[in-house]
Amino acid sequence: MTFRSVFTGILLSLALGLMLPVTEFLIQGTRLGLSSATPAAFFLLFVLLSTAQPLLKFFRPAWALRAPELLVVFSMAMVATVVPTRGFGGPFFGMSVGATYYADDSNQWNKTIRPHLPDSIVVTDKEVVRQMYEGLPEDASLNWKVWLPSLAWWWFFMVVMMVMVVSVMLLFRRAWIEDERISFPVAQVAIALVEDGPPGSCTIALFHQSAFWSGFLVSAFLSSSSPLHNYFPEAVGSQWLSWGVRHNIPFVDGASMRINLLMLGFAFFIESRVAFSLWFFYLLSQPLQWIYGTFFPDHGESLSYWTSAGPHGTIQARQQVGAIIVLVLGMTWSARVRILDQMGTLLLFGVSATMLCLMIHQTGVPLGISPVVVGGSLIIWLSLTRLMAQAGTATMVTAIVPVGFVVATVGAPNLGVVGLIGVGLTFIWAGDLLTYLMGPTGNAIYLQHKNASSPGRGALVLVVAVMVSLVACMGMTLYLTHSVGALNLHPQYFNTFSQYPWKFVSEMSHRSGPKVTGFVWTAAGAGVMLLLTWLQHSFYWWPLHPLGYLAQGGWAMRSLWFSFFLAWLVKILVLQYGGGSAYKKARVFFIGIITGLLVVGGLWLVVDAITGMRGSRVYLY
Repeated sequence: MTFRSVFTGILLSLALGLMLPVTEFLIQGTRLGLSSATPAAFFLLFVLLSTAQPLLKFFRPAWALRAPELLVVFSMAMVATVVPTRGFGGPFFGMSVGATYYADDSNQWNKTIRPHLPDSIVVTDKEVVRQMYEGLPEDASLNWKVWLPSLAWWWFFMVVMMVMVVSVMLLFRRAWIEDERISFPVAQVAIALVEDGPPGSCTIALFHQSAFWSGFLVSAFLSSSSPLHNYFPEAVGSQWLSWGVRHNIPFVDGASMRINLLMLGFAFFIESRVAFSLWFFYLLSQPLQWIYGTFFPDHGESLSYWTSAGPHGTIQARQQVGAIIVLVLGMTWSARVRILDQMGTLLLFGVSATMLCLMIHQTGVPLGISPVVVGGSLIIWLSLTRLMAQAGTATMVTAIVPVGFVVATVGAPNLGVVGLIGVGLTFIWAGDLLTYLMGPTGNAIYLQHKNASSPGRGALVLVVAVMVSLVACMGMTLYLTHSVGALNLHPQYFNTFSQYPWKFVSEMSHRSGPKVTGFVWTAAGAGVMLLLTWLQHSFYWWPLHPLGYLAQGGWAMRSLWFSFFLAWLVKILVLQYGGGSAYKKARVFFIGIITGLLVVGGLWLVVDAITGMRGSRVYLY
């Protein structure tokens, strides 16, 4: 880890914090920040490898970054990508002030919610909020004095949360990487990208392999159809690579067969049994949905937004909670020796987790329940991170989010209105889990471990990257909203999401406690997960992996299961009929598939910025 690599990483973190709000909220193009695979980081890495690096190697070889330095830069860019959009910056501004702007006589938020909002944490000045949503008058200036206390509080909150997340990943680092030898497919692609070319070459090794360019061009061609259709609707058709299967079976999700190029590429890197289990358990869940909806129609619980609803959805969410608890407890027990060997990191985790609980208590959550908020978030993040590390699930969500976990565990009446407001504010940082800090942090820690970097310094640069990206995205988002008005930016962030926490509070304030039968389904999920884990460890021939059971239930699997199936099938056929040499070429081909999709998505975003096109996207998930 060198000064120039860290400095370059800081510059990219700053750039990401400034650029992603513009691309997501204003241009509304390809969503390079809306996946825990961090497409924006991959795009910038490719730009660096294809432009600056070759030039430096040709004219000033000593100035070019070496492969380990490039991975330091990339690891910082990964965590910096999470912050500006769905990971925090996008929900924050709309959600924190939504109760003030959208309050009216019909929802009564002026009487039921706004009097309980903590002024030091969220902005409640009606005129300041109106200026954010509708834009500043020509003769007015941004009222920083009102905004700064809220921005400072949340900036510190996110830094504390990042310290906790990094410490957790460091605690599991050696157990996952050295003992279990988990593959981390997302990180493997980054490692392959920075590998030096043959002696005397100024470009990376992949640029000299035809299999890489074949995959790159296939992905670029298929993914460009949608933006080309937006520019030339009469000349170019839009290819969605998706086929629906119509049925009238009640309670069963609409079936679809969709080729997700990003997931197809990453899934090729995972163990065949894991890939098989992911699509097998999804298909198995379809008849179970009918059973749950038909025979348990009264079980439906309304837990929160982004949590599965209806009798079958809630039952699956409850089962997933049980499976997650078993997974996390099992991982912790297996890694106990490694964890106890890191007393300094364990202490850092305890201090940061305690600070986070106290800050959540400041928002209104009862002190005794704030550990449930932090604990629920941690176990859900850990399960998703394990899925990403072992199953390559670059874009995945659970059937239940931390807010739903809290309501399902303690019940809305035990929170009270003020507690519900505090829990509602967790939607900002733990609502939609398409992006979350722990997944990219896990990949970054893996890259640093492979580089033999100091864990302490490696963790510090990741925290710095988040700090820089936070400042940049806060400043840029405030500039955008006050320049053109938030109402003229992406409506999902500044209309739909803005009202989620406060609708949640209004709806939950009349709910009863958690259903006892919900805990029965949680126990059932835990039992199934325990059985699958025992079978996996007891019989080498057992074909089903427990992670496949844990993954089913979230809405993302409806779009991803077919890609898992295709990757599993292709890998089986390649190994069966082509052997090891064919597998190596196929591996390079699928790296090309991933890279082509992410690079073309970034290039079309640049084109959209130049032309002024809005809403033209290469779909990444």
